[in-house]
Amino acid sequence: MAQPKIEMNVDIPALEGFQPMSPPKAYLEVLNQKDYGLQPLEEFAGINIAQYKKEVEEKMKGMDSSMIIRGESRYFCTEKIEKISFGWSVIRKALVAGACMGWPRDDYDFPVLTLDWDESLKHVHTIADFMPLTDIVMNDWYREKYLDGIEPVFKQYTDLLDAPPNPINWFRSLSSPYVISGKPDADAQRSKIKRAQDCLVAYFKYWLDEIVAKAEPVKDPAHREYVNKRKAKIRDVLRRKDPGGPPIAAMMGKELAWKGLTLLF
Repeated sequence: MAQPKIEMNVDIPALEGFQPMSPPKAYLEVLNQKDYGLQPLEEFAGINIAQYKKEVEEKMKGMDSSMIIRGESRYFCTEKIEKISFGWSVIRKALVAGACMGWPRDDYDFPVLTLDWDESLKHVHTIADFMPLTDIVMNDWYREKYLDGIEPVFKQYTDLLDAPPNPINWFRSLSSPYVISGKPDADAQRSKIKRAQDCLVAYFKYWLDEIVAKAEPVKDPAHREYVNKRKAKIRDVLRRKDPGGPPIAAMMGKELAWKGLTLLF
């Protein structure tokens, strides 16, 4: 089935003192340049996505305008990709946050696409990575097959690592050797923040064009079982420990917050 044209609102409004970048707009441009076989995902983990969005809209009614979260999100799947999600949210008129996550179906072992973007007036916190689904010390073939090809891109953007490294130890334990994680400050032209966005897009395109495109179904039952156990564990950790979980739960309630985390991760 041909991939339909993907449309969404990616024009992030100006916030207090700055105009944010729009990684979702850049992702959308990549996706609409080529047929990746993406199809809209209507339900995931028992959650009807359209119904969830309606529940969020209802929750927003009557809230203090300074607390309202504005944004867009989209969810897709392919024959190989169980779920790829991306979007953006404006929080308190001062921060734009957006994550892009891509997960393999159970018959595949390619790494999890992990992109994160939290931009404010003074800086942006950014993450670009491919989380491995096996032990890459004991299985160095996995690193060679899926990860080492991104090294030239990684080296191109190591200047972003000059910012303070990601302080979260549990996140670092999930990461690949090629994770870009930093908090670049904004200059007058926001040039380093633009470089951070370019980095995310490069990782996004590489994951689709090189990793997913060349992935083959896993033949070894033991390896498949291990990969899926690790995938489930990574999801569990991300859903329970994501720093955005508690503030979103405080605004939206635990049930809606958990649905949102489940759809993201």
